Parts: sequence; C-alpha cells; structure tokens
Amino acid sequence: MAFLAKMTFPEYPREPCPSPAIPFESLPPISPETKAAIESAALESNDRFLETFLEPNSFCPFSRGGRQRGQTVRFVYYADTTDLTPLLDRMADAARDPSKLVIQVIVPMIEVSAEAWSRFCHEVTAVGNDRLRDGPGNGDNLYAVAPLHPELRYSSSNPFALIPLFRRTPDPTIQWVRLDALESLYSGRTGDTVYADLDDLESFLAKPRRNPLFDRIAETNMKMALRLGIPEVERSLRDLARSAQDRYARILLSDVPPKPQSRPGCPHRPTTPASDTTPPRPALLERNGQWALVRVDELLARVPVRFLANDVEVVAIRVGEEVHVLHGRCPHRYAPLTDAVVEDERIVCPHHGWDFQLSTGRSDGVPGAAVARFRSRTDDGLLWVDGAELQAWRVNNEKAFRADDDVL
Repeated sequence: MAFLAKMTFPEYPREPCPSPAIPFESLPPISPETKAAIESAALESNDRFLETFLEPNSFCPFSRGGRQRGQTVRFVYYADTTDLTPLLDRMADAARDPSKLVIQVIVPMIEVSAEAWSRFCHEVTAVGNDRLRDGPGNGDNLYAVAPLHPELRYSSSNPFALIPLFRRTPDPTIQWVRLDALESLYSGRTGDTVYADLDDLESFLAKPRRNPLFDRIAETNMKMALRLGIPEVERSLRDLARSAQDRYARILLSDVPPKPQSRPGCPHRPTTPASDTTPPRPALLERNGQWALVRVDELLARVPVRFLANDVEVVAIRVGEEVHVLHGRCPHRYAPLTDAVVEDERIVCPHHGWDFQLSTGRSDGVPGAAVARFRSRTDDGLLWVDGAELQAWRVNNEKAFRADDDVL
C-alpha cells in the first residue's frame, strides 16, 4: 500500500450543488412598515415557543444557555422573491463568526407542507455549505440543518420518532447548527468505539454500554412528553401556530400597522429558578469499604443534603426516624437534588417537576423514570453507605450530562 502514498491523482472540478426548487409561492410586496411589523410578530411568536414550551420543559436542554451566551442568531426572512442570494448571504455572514453556533431563519406566512419544507431546507443547506467550502468551511460542510415546521409528522412509538413533535415551531424555520459545535458538544458523550474479543463475546455483551447524549435527550424528552400528555403538547403547539397566523392577518388587514418593538437578538429572560451550584459535601470518612456521610443529628427534617462518596453524588433526606439516600442528581437534566422539595413521601425536582418516591426512587408522575436509591444504615450516630454499591452504580451508569452543563 505504500506506493499509493506516492501516486498523484488528477483533480476534477467539483460540481456545484444545483439551486433548490422553492416549494412555496413568493409573498406579495408590502410596505417597509408592514414588513417590520410582520418580522416583529414572528420573533414574538418564536419567543413564546421558547419561553412557554421548549425551555420550561427542557426539550432542548442547551437552548437557553446558548441564547444567553449569544451563540444563537435569529432573523426573519420575508420570502417575497425567488432569489435565495439574501438568505445564503446571511448564512455566510454568520459563518464568519465562529461564536455563532446556531442560526435560525424564520419564514412567516408561507404555505408549504412539512415534507416539502424539509426537502428544501436540506437542499438550500447543501448549496450554502458548497459556497462556504472555500471560506469558513475549509473544504468541509460547515452546517447541519434541522427543519422546523408547525406540522412535522411524528410518532410516539419510540423516543426518536417523537423528536419532530418538539420541532413544531409556529412558523417554518431553518435551523443551522455548526458541525464543529456539535462535535464539541457530543465529544466523549456519543458512545465509544470498542473492540471485542470474539472468544469472549458473551461477557463483552454483558458489559454496560455508554448511553449517547443524543439518545439520553430523546429518551428523557419522551418521558417528559408522556408526563405532560402528548395530546396536550400537540394542542399547545397548534395554538401557538394559530396565534401567530392570526397576528399576521391582523397586521395585514390593519390600515396602520403596529409599530414593531425593538427585539435585538434572542430573549434572555430567565424562566426557571437558578440551580444550586455549591459542590456536594465530602463524606466524613471511609472505613473497610463503608462511607460515613454525616452525623444523623445534623440532618434537618425533610431538607435534602448532597454528599460525595466514592465519586458518587448522593442526597440524604431525614423523614421522621428514617433516612433515605438517593442519587444526588435528577435523571432528567442532571439538576442537583439539594434544590428539591420533600412532599409527603416523595422528593420533587423544582425545575421540571419530576417526582421520586423516597422509599423506592421510582417516579409516579413520569412514566419509566427513577432515581437510584442506595442502602444506608446508622451506626454510632453516623449515616453509612456501602462503597461497593456506589461503585457498581457508577460503573453501570455513565453520565450523559456533566455537572457544569448549563441545561436547565
């Protein structure tokens, strides 16, 4: 094979991607004032989608943090021309700033099916990437695309088939994401390539596999949707889309379009309580594989306290004469459970309302959800947990999220 490295091959010109066929009719010309009012209304509709649906339920766990760090760019494209040059120019402008990781192009008032819109989004992205290869793309595709549309088809048969439901924005929207940002986000959390000894395949298959981050998000999103009720989720998204169309109609029918509000960038208003950022308390001591967390009389009744023992975060809650020890992070978006509220015989995460029975760790309100519960005992006034049990849990439960992820 060494001779191949010395061979030269002719370079053939790269065929440019053909310009995509536009699957919707151009919008009629309107006055600059009306266009500005439409653009403002489209941004407000998108704000409501983010602030009342997507982010409060953490369906896109990195959305809020990306907006607040200024990594998301949104603009409204009034499609009154078949010339895609202005759209592709905006893509190229954003590509020059590597800190802008997500570009959202909101296209209000067009009539296009979800299937045709999806095809168009992929085709126009191919053209845009082709234009960028000799510039910011450095010869490679720079952007991935996620078509967003108010009528995307979905299925509740599995977590991945349900994903289009969470992409039902009020208006057809192109979402471009930098591939280098995706690579950085999923680095070390996408699952590992490993090599198996075929003579010992049975033991290899018995070992736990790392749960990829994408899979983890899809699975917890489905549990959240089941908790809320999928028909209710669909209804709320349909109402958001209908409200946007009603707003556009009022603007077009008005003799004096409303003065648009100034809406630079993306909304930054916090909608959830701040998470506890204090580190867990270290265990008091380790003896013969047993870890002492705290003196039991230091635990206030029904107040969770988080500890670190054998590299595992746990939370201890004293209820009456009994002390419960659970994993210290909510399995939904890895929020520390020192924020949680103890109600009767359950603990409730304040961020998204996931609840867990203290006696079993299982959730009543979120189908299939549970937080690990560890055995504990009291001896000489100290609360003890078993190091071997903690280690076994840690080995079998790779973290999809990290403690410093801003996902709430």
